[in-house]
Formats: sequence, structure tokens, C-alpha cells
Amino acid sequence: MQIILKQLSILYIFLLSGWLIGKLKKDKASHSDILSVLLVNILLPAKVFRSFAGNFTLSYLAKGYTLVLASLVLLLVLVVIGALAPKILTKHPYERKVYGYSFAITNYAYLGYALIEAVFGEEVLADFMFFAIPFIVYTYTMGYALLTGGKDPIKKLLNPITVAMLLGMICGLTGVTVPDVISSAVSMASSCVGPLSMLLVGMTLSTFALKELLTNKTVYVFCAIRLLVIPMLAYLVCRLAHLDTLMPMVIMITCMPCGLNTIVFPKMIGEDCKTGARLALISHFFSVVTLPLWLSLI
Repeated sequence: MQIILKQLSILYIFLLSGWLIGKLKKDKASHSDILSVLLVNILLPAKVFRSFAGNFTLSYLAKGYTLVLASLVLLLVLVVIGALAPKILTKHPYERKVYGYSFAITNYAYLGYALIEAVFGEEVLADFMFFAIPFIVYTYTMGYALLTGGKDPIKKLLNPITVAMLLGMICGLTGVTVPDVISSAVSMASSCVGPLSMLLVGMTLSTFALKELLTNKTVYVFCAIRLLVIPMLAYLVCRLAHLDTLMPMVIMITCMPCGLNTIVFPKMIGEDCKTGARLALISHFFSVVTLPLWLSLI
């Protein structure tokens, strides 16, 4: 538990630092856009490539395909929940889309990858990234279309993260090694994901008034479901079905706080991203308590 709290504290120090920078240097708050570009196009792809290139072998593939099948089932269940539950939470059409997306997709990448690697190590991180493949595909296809109204989500399959994943798979399967200088650069970029992602969360949240973000009761209801009810149901299913090897993946992808795409994607089409900001702020705040709880169980 002490290790978990230490790693969470380090990550949330960066989040608070990002928030303070955004508040004290309001003219620099737009720099969060630069951080977002760096994370999505360079740093996160570097972490994904490094993990797959080092762990994605034929022997791993033989035992790892069950992770993807289990992930597909979990994703389908969450998407169905996301299609039905928001109708009870709100009458606003776009808010329903934001809640629906957030039921299915959490901050499994920016926060999840960094936390899992710090607490459990690279081997578990590799398993988790493999498990997350259906969620990555959904995020940048159907999830993107849901929040932006896009009509051709398949085109979004070709993006830096999925390309890095494919290249990492090829290197892992073939045994091809990249030059040492490139490997070192990838390793350095990969290590930046955790701190910069939390700085991005903080800087993004700083652009909104706290009072405005903290006074929506529906968001608290959603966060209770997202951070407690859904992980608890996932935990019970894994226990009853004796899915001990899958439990870390299932719990980690369901217990994370809400991600930032409910802010980033709406901004792209000029839609109000206040609901996404509320979900991000409140869920990250309460995850300081809920994440150690779930991590200690697994």
C-alpha cells in the first residue's frame, strides 16, 4: 500500500503543478495543447512501441490472445451500459454522449500505463497494453465519432498510437532490434509519459472555474458508479468465475478516473466540454482514495 500511495502522490503532484501553472500563468494555459500533441504523437507512441517490441513474441502471443478476447467482452458490456445509463442521468443529447463514452473509456493510458509500470513492472504493463488493444481501437474510432459526430471512424484507426503498436508487434515477433541511439531515445520519451500526462490534466482543468466544475450533482453520481460500482462488479465476476489471471487487467481498466478525450474531442468541433472537465476533475480527485483500494485488492 505504501508503494501505491507513493506513486499516486508523485503523479498527483504533477497534476497539481499543472493546475497551478495554468492558474498563475493564464496566458500560458494554451500550452496544454502542445503537451497534448507531444503525448499523443510522440511520447505515448514511444511507450507503446517499447513495450510491444520488448514483450510481443510468438510465445507471448500464444497465451496472450485470451486477453484480447476477454477485453472485447468487457468493452461490449461497458458500451452497452454507456448506451443505456446516460438516459437516466441527463436529458441533454451531447452530455449523454460524454457520459456514454466515459462509461466505456477511462484514463487507462496516460495515468494507467505510468501507474501500472511503477507498481507492477514492465511485464504486467505489457499484458495490460495487450489487453487494452480493443479499448484503443474503440477510443480512436467509435469513441472519436461519438464525441465529434464523425461519420467515418475507420479512418481514425491509422494514428500514431496504433502505428507504434503495429511496429512494436512486428519488431517483437521478428526479433528485429532498432539501433541503440533510437532505442535510447524511445526509452527517454517513454519515461516522460507519466509526469507530462498529469501536467496536461492539471493545465486543462485550470481553464475552468472550480465552483462551476464542482456543483453538478449528476457528475458525483456518475463518478460513484464509475469508480466504485463498475470495478466492484468486475471484481466479483472475476472472483466467482475464478479469473485470477485476468483480474489485474479488468480491474485496472475499470477503476481508473475519466480521461481527457471528453475535453479534447469536443474542443475540436466547438462543443461545450464543461461536462468532460467536471468528470475529469472530480473522478481524479476521488481516485486518490479509490485507486489504492482497488490496487491493494489485486
